[in-house]
Amino acid sequence: MILRRLGNKKKIAKEIQKYFPEHKIYIEPFFGAGGMFFNKPKAKYNIVNDLDSDVFNLFNVVLNQKEELEKAFNIMPIHSDLLNYWKENEETEPIKKALRFLLLSNYILNGNGSTLRVSFTDRYDEKFNCYLENTQKHLFQSRFLNKDFKDFLGSLSFQNDGRNDEEKTFIYCDPPYLDTNDNYSNSFAETDSNDLFDSLEESKCKFAMSEFNHPFILDQAEKRGLNIIYIGERQNLKNRRIEVLITNYKNNQQSLF
Repeated sequence: MILRRLGNKKKIAKEIQKYFPEHKIYIEPFFGAGGMFFNKPKAKYNIVNDLDSDVFNLFNVVLNQKEELEKAFNIMPIHSDLLNYWKENEETEPIKKALRFLLLSNYILNGNGSTLRVSFTDRYDEKFNCYLENTQKHLFQSRFLNKDFKDFLGSLSFQNDGRNDEEKTFIYCDPPYLDTNDNYSNSFAETDSNDLFDSLEESKCKFAMSEFNHPFILDQAEKRGLNIIYIGERQNLKNRRIEVLITNYKNNQQSLF
């Protein structure tokens, strides 16, 4: 993956996908680093979204200015002076904005400090060109939007021509988790989680949402008659929590791709 962010689903993507239904249209309102998208079989049609302008800009640059980003990354000096400058200063030019985001996301120790991470086994720099190529290839012909999740899900439109697109569509959500101090620009309160549940149910599509076993999330799932699947224990920055998947469909735990 070209982008590394705390909490991304790369390590547990295959385990979660066991519970995904068959689908031709894949929708993801909280793209983030793309930990699920880049580690699952690609659907025929893909629509992804992220409100974070840095995320949106990076993947749009990958899609449309790959060669320029590759050249700029390969000459970027990775040192503390540049880190300190970019911690204090934002960029508006797309290539520089993408480089800043990659440095602040991929090279800071623990993802939230002021120290450059040093690793003797990580070969990210050497593999960057390959990561870039694979990222563009997987994103090719996907629609990428930059909206609030309520606007994004509310804008979904299905044609009433007998094709039953809602039945062919699957929505996967990996929102900011409740009571988790993420280091990103957007966080969730209980009202946001409630709005997300409402928006998903109003879509009339099959959906799955990743979360920890937060009492509010479990209570909402039970009240709405949704299914709770326990994925397993997962470590975050401060403690260990139980990862769950909330779905509005039954699943026989078979891979349906």
